[in-house]
Amino acid sequence: MAAEPRLTGRVGLVTGAARGIGRAVALMLAEGGLDCVVCDVSCGEDAQEVAGEVWARGREAVIHEVDVADRDAVREMIETTATRFGRLDVVVTSHASSVREPLLEASWDGFKRTLEVMQLGVVHVVQLAAQQMARQEPLGESRGKIVLIGSVRAFLPIAGSPAYNMAKAATRHFAKTIAAELAPKHINVNQVDPGWVDTPGERKHYTEAQLQAAGAATIPWGRLATPEEIAQAVRFLVSPDADYITGAELLVDGGFVLGLDRYAGLDDTGERRKT
Repeated sequence: MAAEPRLTGRVGLVTGAARGIGRAVALMLAEGGLDCVVCDVSCGEDAQEVAGEVWARGREAVIHEVDVADRDAVREMIETTATRFGRLDVVVTSHASSVREPLLEASWDGFKRTLEVMQLGVVHVVQLAAQQMARQEPLGESRGKIVLIGSVRAFLPIAGSPAYNMAKAATRHFAKTIAAELAPKHINVNQVDPGWVDTPGERKHYTEAQLQAAGAATIPWGRLATPEEIAQAVRFLVSPDADYITGAELLVDGGFVLGLDRYAGLDDTGERRKT
């Protein structure tokens, strides 16, 4: 059943919208009535498909091929959005870049690129979007809703991705800091922290059998999350029901953090580590 269209008349921007969590967020918010800017670093068939599905839901879709590490390109996207629609009400940062290399083996190029996208890219998108939101009249009580897609890796030192973990930890504190700054402007800033999610990115590293085994072994709920389950949390935080919520962090992980004792001694496929 389609979501109640409570976002009608609002305009949203979703980064990393061509695949995975970003795709699920864009489509779920379109079901709620949001016109959507589909932003991705590579806007090929995947982005075109997302835009087509947004249109099929009766909402307007605009595609922007933007590397969020490029501040000038992000600025142009925000300005173009404001010119076309007159406002920007929702921003969701769901882009991702992660070179999975332990520190001793990590290349500087890969490490730096991860930080440029996952840390500075968030700053570019959020700062420039918030400047636009601060200039516009509120809808209801809020001038705009910003949701960062975080990660349990922001506070769990899971080995193998130091650059990604570092960036997520930094943006977690960034989110809380700007939530405090922007509250007087009635701009909401919140974060959703997924645990382990079944995305196309994960399937580049693991087989179906490995993902199922890992979910059963490491997550109390018994499986990985779907992108749509993360999108449902985002949908709540950008809705009028969350006008009084800012600076919050919503953990959507199937009990992964609660069940860390089950994770101890396992590798990232759910197999027992060899000692």
